[in-house]
Amino acid sequence: MRALAGLALALAVSLVAAVADGHVHVVDHGPDHCAVCVLRSVDIPESAGAEPMPPADREAGEVAALAGPPPVCGAPLGAIPGQSPPTSA
Repeated sequence: MRALAGLALALAVSLVAAVADGHVHVVDHGPDHCAVCVLRSVDIPESAGAEPMPPADREAGEVAALAGPPPVCGAPLGAIPGQSPPTSA
């Protein structure tokens, strides 16, 4: 159990260290950019000038269920040994 706790602590410390460290490229990407660089360079859109969307119109309709056959549950009476046979037999 101590090994699992130590592993969890090491993972947490490495995660905090990775987040605190800057994003560094070891190899040049060329014309392509990595996903982290692309997300960091995107501007957050301003929503102050946008109009709010109206709620969707939903109409409550009547639900019509068709009558079907009765549900079948389990084995028929008399099919299991030791069970009494059906009354029609």
